[in-house]
Amino acid sequence: MLGLTQSLCPECLALVPAKIIERDGRVYFRKRCPTHGPREDYICSDVRQFDQMEFSLPGKIPPEFGVEPDRGCPYDCGLCTEHEQHTCVGLVEITSSCNLSCPMCYASSGPGGKHLSYEECCCSIDRLVQVEGRAEVLQLSGGEPTIHPEFARILEYACEQAIDIVMINTNGVRLAHDEALLEQLARFKQRIEVYLQFDGFSDDGSQLLRGEPLTAIKLKAIENLGRHDIRTILVSTVHPGANDAELGRIVRFGAERRWITGVSLQPATYSGRYVLPETLENRVTFPDVIRLVAEQTEGLFTESDFLPLPCAHPNCHSLAYAYRSRGTVTPLTRFINAREHLDLLANGITFTRPRARQLIESYLGRAGSCGSDCGCHGPSPGAEDLASLLPVLSAPATGGNGHTASESLAEEFFRRALAEELHPADVFRITITSFLDAYNFDVRRLMKCCIHHVLPSGHVIPFCAYNVLYRDGHVPLPALRSSLAMPT
Repeated sequence: MLGLTQSLCPECLALVPAKIIERDGRVYFRKRCPTHGPREDYICSDVRQFDQMEFSLPGKIPPEFGVEPDRGCPYDCGLCTEHEQHTCVGLVEITSSCNLSCPMCYASSGPGGKHLSYEECCCSIDRLVQVEGRAEVLQLSGGEPTIHPEFARILEYACEQAIDIVMINTNGVRLAHDEALLEQLARFKQRIEVYLQFDGFSDDGSQLLRGEPLTAIKLKAIENLGRHDIRTILVSTVHPGANDAELGRIVRFGAERRWITGVSLQPATYSGRYVLPETLENRVTFPDVIRLVAEQTEGLFTESDFLPLPCAHPNCHSLAYAYRSRGTVTPLTRFINAREHLDLLANGITFTRPRARQLIESYLGRAGSCGSDCGCHGPSPGAEDLASLLPVLSAPATGGNGHTASESLAEEFFRRALAEELHPADVFRITITSFLDAYNFDVRRLMKCCIHHVLPSGHVIPFCAYNVLYRDGHVPLPALRSSLAMPT
């Protein structure tokens, strides 16, 4: 047995104890529900990459909690005072309506849904800023947010607030043909990123995942976003037999286009409309995605270029960052020893130019001293110190398969970061995000979740708890602290 946690019975969604066990190198949860009896659910394909707790760092306590714990996790979300991480990404679903009816939609969205009012949307955005002080990322989502009749007003309001990045989570159908919408987005292109659903290049895969052959539409949307120089992240739901053979091509496609700043690969999750337990044993898990990207990019990225995101539970997110320069894409692990300094990335996911400079200053300071932040190195090293530090920096920063970056490329990256000259397009990232459903639900992961739904009621709820338990009302919303209750 590898450990214990609490999970859910997929039959009745009751909270049940789960033994974490290993069999043939794979990880399973062994559960027992008082009503439905024992069962085992497949969790992870590689026990070696499961629960890498050496990458788990203390969270940043949310500046403001909404709920006092009463029933226990996961029944007191708001956030409750036992939650261990602040909101890195605040998600506001401005509509439940959509111009598609995707078979795999975790929100079961489709035509005829309900739009939040403009006031409700603003109320949710205000709550995110209230609980964070300054928010890192707001994601306007749905349904399909761009079909909201007041989308332009909502976007403008969001971009006026104390938020680093406003993301638009869209299927891209309107972006393929609606020039007025593209011009609306272009007005705010210094403040936004488009989080674009893109599952690959096969209409067969699109038909399976989205119910329609959409490849040409998605490629046109990407072309239009590039024409307007709007930063874009490609978001792929990874499903066996649909697109798992195309991950390398998706990564290369994104890396070759400067307006595409990243690719988000998300193993399919079995919630909402996408409940297919007969394929559960074949589900894609994050070690599969890492392996497939490494195999299919043929050395551009290797397995060792991926590390768990330290602000969340290590089973939730894996990241690889790369520097784009001189027509090449070079993973940062080729000249930064990220494994030994992962704490510098704790408790945040955005990298503004000032934050990038601060991170590199701290990293260089450690490289020029004993390796900690004790201060023995004196003032933070500047660009003039790089020549003496580069041999120290490059020695331990060997990437997978023995790859290292040239000193000139490393020096260029460090100098530009210190001078706050890095453009968002200069850094390309691959994010692998593993969401929870009733089968792999893990309270340990939930308590450190940093992606949160923000509701007009004022509740802030971990993404997976909301989708599995709260969205359809299976679990009622707890009462907010009276001082935080939103006006009705």
